Amino acid sequence: MTGAEKPQTSQAEALEAFVDLFLDPRHNAAGRYPERCAPFRDSALQAKRAPIVLPRLWEAVDESAYYVIARRPNEAGVVRDLLVAFTGPSLVKVGYDVPLLLDGGDVIETAIAASFGPASAFKLRAPREKRKELHAALIRMLSMVEHSPQRAWSAPKPLGRLLTDFEAALVGGASQVAAELLDQIGRQGGLSVANLKHLQIKRLAVMGQARELLALSGLREVLLQDPPRAVKDMVLSAIYATCIEPALAEDSLDQACAAMAQPRVPIALLAEENPVRFSDAAAATLLIGLLARGQETELAGAIAALDGAQRSAAIPTELDRYRVEVAHAVPAGAGKVGDRAGDAAADTGGVWRPATWEELLTAVADGDKAAVRLCQDMEADGAAEVPLAADTDADAALAELLSGMGDAGYENVWRYALSPFLQEVSRSGLSLPLTLAQITASSIGQRRDPANLAALDLLLELFLRTSPSADDYDEFLEHLTMRVQEWVASETASQALDFVDRLAAFATPDRQMRAQAALELLMPLNRHAQRLDEACLASARSLTHELELELDWPVWQQPASDEDAVAIGPAHVLVYGMDTGVLDRVQQWMAQQYPQVKVSLSADKVGSSRLREVARHADFSVLITQCATHAATNFISQHAPGVVYPKGAGSVSVVRAIVDELHHRARSAPLSAALGGRRRAR
Repeated sequence: MTGAEKPQTSQAEALEAFVDLFLDPRHNAAGRYPERCAPFRDSALQAKRAPIVLPRLWEAVDESAYYVIARRPNEAGVVRDLLVAFTGPSLVKVGYDVPLLLDGGDVIETAIAASFGPASAFKLRAPREKRKELHAALIRMLSMVEHSPQRAWSAPKPLGRLLTDFEAALVGGASQVAAELLDQIGRQGGLSVANLKHLQIKRLAVMGQARELLALSGLREVLLQDPPRAVKDMVLSAIYATCIEPALAEDSLDQACAAMAQPRVPIALLAEENPVRFSDAAAATLLIGLLARGQETELAGAIAALDGAQRSAAIPTELDRYRVEVAHAVPAGAGKVGDRAGDAAADTGGVWRPATWEELLTAVADGDKAAVRLCQDMEADGAAEVPLAADTDADAALAELLSGMGDAGYENVWRYALSPFLQEVSRSGLSLPLTLAQITASSIGQRRDPANLAALDLLLELFLRTSPSADDYDEFLEHLTMRVQEWVASETASQALDFVDRLAAFATPDRQMRAQAALELLMPLNRHAQRLDEACLASARSLTHELELELDWPVWQQPASDEDAVAIGPAHVLVYGMDTGVLDRVQQWMAQQYPQVKVSLSADKVGSSRLREVARHADFSVLITQCATHAATNFISQHAPGVVYPKGAGSVSVVRAIVDELHHRARSAPLSAALGGRRRAR
């Protein structure tokens, strides 16, 4: 045997061991029926390109499922597309489009995570009367994939386009899409290891996954390379959420200081940093770090600087005694660290500082490094470093600037400046209809993939806030509905319904225009209404009635033997997001359709004792990450027993995420009880 053959043999043996474990009757009753499992077992061991499909049966509760596993981490997105084409939502209503969150307490799912990764598997269930159809569809899928002509898994995209889509997905609240794009960026190459880690850190921060961020492999090495301030801010905020805030909530300053000595806290990040230059949570981390190291003089100076910069909210109340002493101890401390404006100027070399967004966007389009860094810092700490003018002349100037940009310049703007710009528009409430319409018009030629749909949803919401004229409204809706036949389908139903819901939620200068746009978005769904799930169909019917459209939607027909028919019982859900209009409509719809479910809402930018208690007592929390601050999302994730991320940031996507999770928990409860009873019997 040659040396080249050994790894292949070892890999084949490992795969066979995994399949044998999966089909072991001790863990999986399907293993008692080898003739039914044989086609899937043979394909798993012999196929090279088709995904792994293995059946699982729980006889105690008469429940069955198929696990579909990507052989390689970079193929999870392709497996999803295959399942959409072959199984869902005609045969399978849920589980075909989002990887399964694997259970570490389950033998089989633990083995999947160890062998193929945590986001590699999809779990499919079908109604009893459609199980044979699902069985046949999966066998047909395996055969066609394995024997079809060789093709690339995905069409290659330029690295710049991938990075632009990644930023669009994050700002639009499509965190799962951002994860898929990040995986594709890593496979394609072209970025340094450090820059790829920066993107991973940003995604985890936006999602509020502070623990996962601090556990990220290679984090210490990245921080030793002096990354951009935005990256440091995200890491410091994660430290605050996981180590400091829980201690301060118990009024234990000593415990907060002791937490800074934990192995997961990168000590090097806490030294020689100016708290004034960071967000409130990150600044508080630096202050506690100074106290933990016994640098009380430096702590007093930092507190004085924060007070001088009107950043008192960043100072934990437990440090008030150092504020009292500073007036007599180190009055010069504030001068040492400087103010926020001075630091921003220093970051840009002390030469250039933009006076307007027009000037900043021009510099970003030209690839100016100082302008790019300023955008990153604004996005990280939520500070409005550049004023946003409210007059119509400024709006027209920005729109004209964007319309005249070349492709390279516009990609730079979209990648670096779009997120802080839209966040500032959202915070300020200013009316910039021409600029928002121009950004939307510039995306017409792009494929309506999930990342662009997420960004378009945000643009629509911000545009409708501006109370546009009839002409502007008509032009914007024309951009919105262009090429709807190419992307509106059952798997994008919630995103399309989000758009219709936005139209219904805002006043319109022309009811006929709004009705026409809504019909263009709804008609493709109406033609395939039987493929919609319960939440989407109910939302479509409600919106049709609200907008007085002439469309007939069928009544949801739940098969009597469908496992998904498990009744949803009383539950408590926390929904967090920055758009209070979306939150209110989610609460209204849930009250109408599922009155037994209590929905609490939050749009807080930072954590509070009230938010902590609500998150702890809710069964799970839904985080809308569109334009959200990582301080609040980190806070909720630390205290919530479970977190769910909707596919989009609109009301329909959120309601669908809630209903899907409630159905999943209702189905899992009998299974968990049965398995628990079997363990106790042993």
